[in-house]
Amino acid sequence: MSSLLLAAIPGFAQNQEKKPNIIIILADDMGYSDPGCYGGELATPALNRLANEGVRLTRFQNSAMCVCSRASLLTGNYWPKAISEFRRTKLLPEILHESGYRTALVGKWHLQGDPMDRGFDHFFGFLGGFGDHFAGSKDFRLDREPFTAFGSDYYSSDTFTDRAIQFIMSAKSGQEDQPFFLYLSFQAPHNPLQAPKADILKHRGKYVGGWQAVREARFKRQKEMGIVPADAKLPDYPKNLPVWESLSPEQRDLEDLRMSVYAAMIERMDQGIARLVKALKESGKDENTLILFMSDNGTDSFSKADEAMLKQDKLPGDPGSNWQPGTGWAYASVTPWRLYKISQHGGGVTTGAIAWWPGNTGKAGRIEHSPVHMIDVLPTVNELLKQKKGAEIAGESFLPLLKGGSWKRKNPLYFQFMDNRAIRTSKWTMVEVDEAGWELFRIKSYPLENIDVASHHPKVVAKLQKEWLKWWQHDSGDAVYTPKSTKVGPHYGPQGDRGSGVTYQPTAMPEKLKNRYLKP
Repeated sequence: MSSLLLAAIPGFAQNQEKKPNIIIILADDMGYSDPGCYGGELATPALNRLANEGVRLTRFQNSAMCVCSRASLLTGNYWPKAISEFRRTKLLPEILHESGYRTALVGKWHLQGDPMDRGFDHFFGFLGGFGDHFAGSKDFRLDREPFTAFGSDYYSSDTFTDRAIQFIMSAKSGQEDQPFFLYLSFQAPHNPLQAPKADILKHRGKYVGGWQAVREARFKRQKEMGIVPADAKLPDYPKNLPVWESLSPEQRDLEDLRMSVYAAMIERMDQGIARLVKALKESGKDENTLILFMSDNGTDSFSKADEAMLKQDKLPGDPGSNWQPGTGWAYASVTPWRLYKISQHGGGVTTGAIAWWPGNTGKAGRIEHSPVHMIDVLPTVNELLKQKKGAEIAGESFLPLLKGGSWKRKNPLYFQFMDNRAIRTSKWTMVEVDEAGWELFRIKSYPLENIDVASHHPKVVAKLQKEWLKWWQHDSGDAVYTPKSTKVGPHYGPQGDRGSGVTYQPTAMPEKLKNRYLKP
C-alpha cells in the first residue's frame, strides 16, 4: 500500500506519531548473573521472556551505589554533578510530564526532596535507602501523605507490583490515550534479606556446593549464551575470600540459608514483573511500551550486622532482621566480573540490563555488547521525544541501539565512589580499589579485568589519569582528588580482592536456630 493511501486512513498518522509508554524497572543491589537470561540458576521466566523478545545490553554501567546511580539515571549526569545540582536539574519525570505523560514512582526514591515535586503525579513507596520488606518503614508515603496501612500480608515486591499495575490501569476518563511513565523501583534484593518462608525453603540445600561452584556454573552458561567470549577466563580467586571447603558445617549451613533468601527475593520480584507484563497485555498497552530493566549496582558484599542479628536470635529471612549477602555470594552473583557494590570494577558497576520494546529492538533475543551507562537513559528519551539533548547532559543517546541498529559511544566513561575510581575508553579500562593504585586492562584482550598491564604501559596510565582528574575537577568542583577511605565508618570496608580487602569471615549457624529453616 502506498504512503499516500496509508496517510488517507483515519488516525493512521496519529498512531504513527503516538508516544510509547515507558517503564523503568530498577532492581536494588542485584548482581549481574542472577537472572536466568544472564547465566543464573534462578527461576526468572519474566526477565528471560523480556530478554528473549528484546535485547540484552551486556555492558550497561551504573555508579556502583544506590543514590549515585539513581541520581545519574534521572539527570543524565555523573553522580558528583547530578547530586550537587539535583534540585536545579530538570529530571526525567519532569521532562516526560511536560511532554504529556502521566507519571508514577512506585518503590524506592533515595534522593533529595519529595518525588511529587519532581514530575511525578503519583508516588507510593519510601523516601530513604531501605525498609523492612514485611513491615515497611516510617518514611513510606502515598503521594504526599504518610502511609502506615501495611497489613499482615505486606511484602515489598508484591505490594509495589500491585501499585504499579493499579497505576497502569487507572487512566481516568479522557486519559486513555495519554502515554504513561512508570518508574518501578523495587527494593529487592537489597538488605534486609527477607522473603516468605515457603519461598526460602524451595532453595534450602541448593547452595551447599558453595560460591565457587555457582560462579563456575554461571560462567559456563554465559559462554553458551554468548554473553562472554568462548575463550574467556574467570579472574583469579579473591585473596580475601575463604575457600568453601575451609568452612565448618555450621558456616556452610548459614551461608546456604543466606543465599536461599537472596534467591527467593529475586524470584519473587520476577513474579511481580510477570504480573506487570500480563496486565500490560490485557490492557492492550504492551505493543506500545518500552521497558528498560537494570540494577542500580552490583551485589552487596558486606555482612556488618551478623553478630547483632544472632544476639537477637534472628536469621536471614526473618521479619525484623537485617542480614546482607556477604562477600561469598556477592562473588558468585557478579559473575564473570570482579568486586562488588561501591567498587568501580566490573562487578560493582555492570548490570545485566534488558530492553523490551515490541517491534522495535530488531532481532528478538539480540545480545548487544556496546557500553551504555545510566547517564544515557535521559538523552535517549529526549531523542525518542524529538527533544534537544541539553548542553548540561553528560549522557549520550543510544536510541539507535534500541531500534536494532549500530551505535558507538563517543566519550569515555568515568566512575568514582569513596576510594574507588575508574575510567573506561573504547580501548582501556583503568580502575582503582581501596586507593591501592591504578590497574590497567586492555578491553579487547582482558574484558573481565583479570590481567593488569599497568606496569607495561606507564604512558597510558599517565594519560588516562590526567583525563580522569580533569573530569573529576569539572563534575565535583574540587581542584584536587581527596578520596574518602572505606576503612572509616560503620557501613563499608576495603574490598580489594588482591590483598587490600578485609578478609570475609562467614558466620556459623547457632545450634538453637538450626531448625528454623530446615533443608528438605
